[in-house]
Amino acid sequence: MPDLEAAQWCVSIAKPDLVDAIGTARRRATLRRKGGQLEPDVLFVACDGGLSIRTSDAAMDIPATGAWSSPVSANGPALRRLAPKLAGPEVTVTYEDGRMVLNGTSVPAREV
Repeated sequence: MPDLEAAQWCVSIAKPDLVDAIGTARRRATLRRKGGQLEPDVLFVACDGGLSIRTSDAAMDIPATGAWSSPVSANGPALRRLAPKLAGPEVTVTYEDGRMVLNGTSVPAREV
């Protein structure tokens, strides 16, 4: 497991909290339309006591340990499919060089 205090973007989150937050963020009611389609990305932002997963019209704050330096945007539909399939009761989320890594599985992401 990575050293949570050494990384700029590395948090540990309970898997059920992550699955629920991403699921809520990706509901039609919380998404803003861009052109003819729903916005594709969700933001991971540090908040008091954890991490906030946000869309244009919603924010779900979940407990997390570690550090998250600045907002990171990643593809919401991909995260919604991936999160329930992750192994274990805890998920380690890191960001480095344009990739968000969740327990060893990575998706494209970008610092905002």
